[in-house]
Amino acid sequence: MTQEDELAAELRKLGLTGYEARCYVFLVKMGLSDPRKLASKASVPYPSAYEALRHLQELGWVELVTNRPAVYRARDPGTILSEEQSRLQATFRSLEEMYKATPADQAELVYTLRGKDRVVSKLIEMIRGARSSMMLVTPAETLERSPVLLNAVTKTADRGVRVRLITEEAKVRGLPKSVNHRTGNVFAFDLLVDDEAALIGLPDLSAAGWVESNAVASHFGQFLELLWGSSTKLQGD
Repeated sequence: MTQEDELAAELRKLGLTGYEARCYVFLVKMGLSDPRKLASKASVPYPSAYEALRHLQELGWVELVTNRPAVYRARDPGTILSEEQSRLQATFRSLEEMYKATPADQAELVYTLRGKDRVVSKLIEMIRGARSSMMLVTPAETLERSPVLLNAVTKTADRGVRVRLITEEAKVRGLPKSVNHRTGNVFAFDLLVDDEAALIGLPDLSAAGWVESNAVASHFGQFLELLWGSSTKLQGD
C-alpha cells in the first residue's frame, strides 16, 4: 500500500467516500489540477472525480480556482484539521450537555462499545427492536459492506416502521424503496430508534456510544431532524 493509499484510508474514517479521499490526497500532492488530470493521477473514474471535487468543495476541503477550464486546489490540511476538530468538539460538547441533562436514575444507561463486531451486534438489536420510527445516518459504503446490517434495515422497513436514511452518496446498493433516503454531510454513524434509544459511532463502526434514555434521545433527535431538514431528498417522503 502506497502512502497515498494509507492517507486516503485514514480520511475515509472522517466520512469521506473512497473517491473523495483519494482526490483530496492527490490534489494536495499536485497543488492545482483539473478534474480529468486528477482522475488519471488518483486512478478514479473521471465522472466520479468530478462529483468528488464538487462535494469536497461543498465541504470546504477544496477550492475552485477557475471555472473554464475548471481548476481546483486543496485547502491547507492544517486548516481542515482545525475546522474538523472544532466541529467534533462542538458535537461532543452538545453530547456532554445531553449527558448532564440525563436524570440521575438513567445515567447508568449510557454505554461505550469498542470493536466492530460488538457495535454491529448492538445496531442490529436496536434496528430489529424499532416499533414505529428509525433514523439512520451513515456512509453508504458502511451499509453496502455489511449485508447483515442492510438486511436488518430492509426487514424493519418491510414491517411498516418509518425508516429514514441519510448517506453521503445517492446510490446504496440493495436499499429498498420503502426507505426514505436523502443525501447530506455524514461525519459519523448515527442511529435513533423510536425516540427512545440513540447511538453515535465512528463511520467504520470500530467504536460507538449508545443510550436508552428518552431525555437524551429527544435531544439527539432534534439534532438529527435539523440534519434531515438540510439534506437532499432522493426517495420516499
